[in-house]
Amino acid sequence: MKRSMLFLFILLAFGGVLFFYNLGGWDLWNPDEPRYAQIAKEMLQGEGWIIPHLNSEVYLDKPPLFFWLMAATAAVIGGMNEFAARFPSALFGLLTLPLLFFLGKRLFGEKGGFFAALILATNVEFLWLARRASIDTTLTFFTTAAITLLYGGFYQQRGRWVLYLLAYLAMALGVLTKLQIGVIVPVLAVGGYFLVRRELGFFKDPSHIPGIALFVALIGGWLALAYLAGGQTYLWGLLYQKTASTFLETASHARPLYYYLMNFPGNFVPWIIFLPSALIYGLSAKGRKKEFIFVLAWFVVIFAFFTVAKAKRELYLLPLYPAAALMVGNLLAELPLGAEGAQKRMVSIPLMILIIALALTAISLPIVAALKGSFYLEHPWEIGLITALIAGGGAFLAFLAHHYRRRDLPFYIIVATVLALSLYGAQRIFPEINRYKSARPLSQAIVSAMRPGDQLGIFQLEGANFIYYTGYNQMRWLEEEGKLKEFLRSPQRVLCIMRERHYKLMQQDPALAIFVVATGQVGSKHVVVISNRQLP
Repeated sequence: MKRSMLFLFILLAFGGVLFFYNLGGWDLWNPDEPRYAQIAKEMLQGEGWIIPHLNSEVYLDKPPLFFWLMAATAAVIGGMNEFAARFPSALFGLLTLPLLFFLGKRLFGEKGGFFAALILATNVEFLWLARRASIDTTLTFFTTAAITLLYGGFYQQRGRWVLYLLAYLAMALGVLTKLQIGVIVPVLAVGGYFLVRRELGFFKDPSHIPGIALFVALIGGWLALAYLAGGQTYLWGLLYQKTASTFLETASHARPLYYYLMNFPGNFVPWIIFLPSALIYGLSAKGRKKEFIFVLAWFVVIFAFFTVAKAKRELYLLPLYPAAALMVGNLLAELPLGAEGAQKRMVSIPLMILIIALALTAISLPIVAALKGSFYLEHPWEIGLITALIAGGGAFLAFLAHHYRRRDLPFYIIVATVLALSLYGAQRIFPEINRYKSARPLSQAIVSAMRPGDQLGIFQLEGANFIYYTGYNQMRWLEEEGKLKEFLRSPQRVLCIMRERHYKLMQQDPALAIFVVATGQVGSKHVVVISNRQLP
């Protein structure tokens, strides 16, 4: 028990530093961060709490829970800002670590659970999303909680209904976070496992009834309130047009079938290098094969589900990252990176590949920074050299620890290297990249140019970042060229944000009188702000 409490304290302290350090140190970046922050801001401004709004218009893409969390954080600290927007993601990213530790402890022992939690915290995708205003980190906490409770509840002899009740509560909160996927992931992961095992008693167990009743009451109550506030049109748009239909029929994020096979490996860096060995070891190991099959079913079924779906984004896979972390954690707990033995090659070969990759990265970083970095960074040489020292130092220390058979020390060195790179990125790299990514400077120029009575429009751009940083939530969305020209012919003074190439096309129309108000770059987009009247 004392060891478990020590592991728990280490995870909370480690995750707290990793996820929260300088969390508000740079602006909100597209595509999701400024949009979600603006929705939460409009809740605080009185647009309504049951139905989210963006730009004072009903927002159909997501339910309200995540925005409630952002708005509540902003209310507590005195206003919406970058820290408030990212706080829920960092908090639920942190809470997922002890949750995974306890699940891993049940499946693979204390050390396996501890390693799994550290692996989850330090893979690129989970770490990145836990430090962004991202719904998927919060969703992953709820799906992982539901999976943990459903699995544990089945093997609980007494009080099983309580665990099931909490599992269905987690699923209800998952639905309020990201709709159907909050139920689909736990049901497929756990249900698929029990079907494979032919343990049909799980499905027939009456202990599910209180939990199902709670789920129906919570979701039914929310749907009733949403219906009263927005009617059938809102519910149809939310539950089908903006979710199920785009997920199963047509999608703005349409990708080929092999998309995740190409992207998941790079997003699970640095631990992806150990995953093949984890699969081989888990399927061949004695004593814990049943537990490993549960985790493998979780991973495979969810991977297959998202692969078949037409809408694909890298972050959609986040709910299966805990399963991947458990598999690798089990391997590295059973076969320490610095130990000797007949099976040591299963971990020593991947470790050497990782060390070589880190060393090559360290060698190439200063060169890449010198050639390309000046476009994104103010101090490319400094950042390139320090990042190279961290990566190269980690590779060297991991090699020494492995060479001198220091058992788990190579693992902890890799974890520490990721921590050091993350902290340096949060303190130095991302704040410098911010000048390239942020919409704040151009938004401030727009605010300075606008006068009472002016109207602001945006042509074929995302736009939420400009809404958030200008504070103007009555923006005209313009998608068609004809509507844009009509807007520019308005009798009142109007301003419009557009790409530079669209501005050049507008210049060719002699019937339009347009004047450049401001120019700038947001990410890869060169942006021009024009007006139909010259500035006074």
